Amino acid sequence: MKLVTRHSSFVVLCALASGALAPEASAQSPWRQADFAADLHRRAVAAAEKDANVVVSPWGVASLFAMLQTGARGDTARGMAFALQLGGAEPPEPDDVCKTFREARTALSRAAREDAALELSDSLWIKPGFALSESFRARARDAFDADVRITNMGAAGRKAINEFVSEKTHGRIPNLLAPPVLDDPLTRLVAVDTIWLKAKWGMPFEKDDTRDRTFHAPSGDFETPFLHATRDAEILDAPECAALRLPYRGGTLEMLVILPSPSNTLADVEARLGRPYLDRLAASSWRGEAAIALPKFEFDSEHDLRPILEPMGMGAAFDPGRADFSGIAPQLYVGTALQKANVTVDEEGTEAAAATVALMLEGCIGPMEDVPPPRPFVADKPFLFLIRETRTGLVLFLGRVCKPAS
Repeated sequence: MKLVTRHSSFVVLCALASGALAPEASAQSPWRQADFAADLHRRAVAAAEKDANVVVSPWGVASLFAMLQTGARGDTARGMAFALQLGGAEPPEPDDVCKTFREARTALSRAAREDAALELSDSLWIKPGFALSESFRARARDAFDADVRITNMGAAGRKAINEFVSEKTHGRIPNLLAPPVLDDPLTRLVAVDTIWLKAKWGMPFEKDDTRDRTFHAPSGDFETPFLHATRDAEILDAPECAALRLPYRGGTLEMLVILPSPSNTLADVEARLGRPYLDRLAASSWRGEAAIALPKFEFDSEHDLRPILEPMGMGAAFDPGRADFSGIAPQLYVGTALQKANVTVDEEGTEAAAATVALMLEGCIGPMEDVPPPRPFVADKPFLFLIRETRTGLVLFLGRVCKPAS
């Protein structure tokens, strides 16, 4: 597969109406991206049904809302920066936010290789006659590479945006918007961010080695196909878990499969997630021959982001009486925000996509005789997975698997 470096997993659509284990995104960047990713994941899990599979795209949510944050002012800008963990007590200047995400996008573009397609895309869909701030338009274009399109809202807007998102996510998210989304006559602007990833393992799993074994799900044991391999591998150890590193071809992207220890639960590990914990894991690396068993999985997730983001500090953005997006246009507030995401893991690698929508309204091994037996890494109970860029630690997807597809 030819490498493509435009972003594509509809990770945020925003309709506006008038009335780590690795360094952060940049050595100088104040953005605590891994901490934001962990917080977003925990809150998405809390809002989901008990023991459900969950996948979110922290990159998608952050990229879209950071673009909008550059047009926010006062408490709205402060709360959005706090929720996204972009800086300190005071919100960063819009140009600083732009610099952070421009550098992050450059790093992700470099991460793409011949066998790791990573496509990102941002766009602004404007209702005819709506006056968008020229300074916001320039920042969105220069820092987020956002295209500006004129479109009618309602059914015509849904059709245009759904077709756009389906194309950008290679058909993985064919119908992001359903009625009555975009039917509000006050809808003025829709901001869309997409991310799509398709990456091959550095060492693929042999299909002949795939066989059924028991997965111990919260709802009971069942048989499901597992990938198997015995190979040199790196495992990161902590009292609460072991984390298997699975590099994708090219080495610039990887998946971490985080398996709780026998005395800990998935929730115990999730409670500790964040950059400090991932850094501690990185300091306890083990390398040797491992006997790997990982279930194949494929699932979708859908999240209402408003009850997730409001408690994180973004409440003013959703409050028509307090929201201040005057750097975009007067009298705007975020009405609703949703994300759809999906992920597939098989013998060859991983494909994942995400789509988010926010409506804004007006108002090495030794000699053979010294080699120990392979260390088992058997993910036969609920586990976490994290897909990230290896140099910067940027988390693209983060999720939990409680029941692989049987």
